[in-house]
Amino acid sequence: MRWVALLLLLVNVGLAVWLAMGAPGRPRASAGPPPEIGHLALLRESPEASKGRGDAGACFTLGPFEDAERAKQARARLADLGLDPSQRSTSDDEVYGYQVILPPFPDRDAALKATRELASKGIKDYFVVVSDPELENAVSVGLFHEKRYAVRHTEYLRQLGFDPEMRVRTRTLTRYWEDYRDPDGKVTAELLESLAADQPLQRLERPCP
Repeated sequence: MRWVALLLLLVNVGLAVWLAMGAPGRPRASAGPPPEIGHLALLRESPEASKGRGDAGACFTLGPFEDAERAKQARARLADLGLDPSQRSTSDDEVYGYQVILPPFPDRDAALKATRELASKGIKDYFVVVSDPELENAVSVGLFHEKRYAVRHTEYLRQLGFDPEMRVRTRTLTRYWEDYRDPDGKVTAELLESLAADQPLQRLERPCP
């Protein structure tokens, strides 16, 4: 019986070795794809992916320039680097102050009478409006940069018996932007600093056209 058990053990060991080495006629398992599939290109290796990687982060806009001449100088510097810049402009209304007025009077004599009343109550900062057709014969009684001071002055005039109005002063500002493509990073921090000079500039990434 002992010889039978030993024989069975040897048979099992031999079978295990035979299976591990691969049975004759069976191809060994391979970690790669079958040869007929060919080479599988990874996404990062595809031409489309390479093109996308080249465009990513390559297009920028520089600005805003509030002066057309400064924008022109920046465009020339970018053109010297071969970046083929193009200019865009935007227009925005900007609040730059507040004006307190006594609304337009029927005629200039009535406006002048109002100024005498203002003077009699200690108000010295006033003038009759003549240059603005919409406010002709109104009396301006204060120009302010900050709204809180304009509100305070309006309330004070009401306490004196006048009927003032507060008007917001706005102006249209045109700002210029320079768009360019820079895949090689030719625009350095030093160049941006020289273009900015005494004005705040931003360099923003934008989709490439």
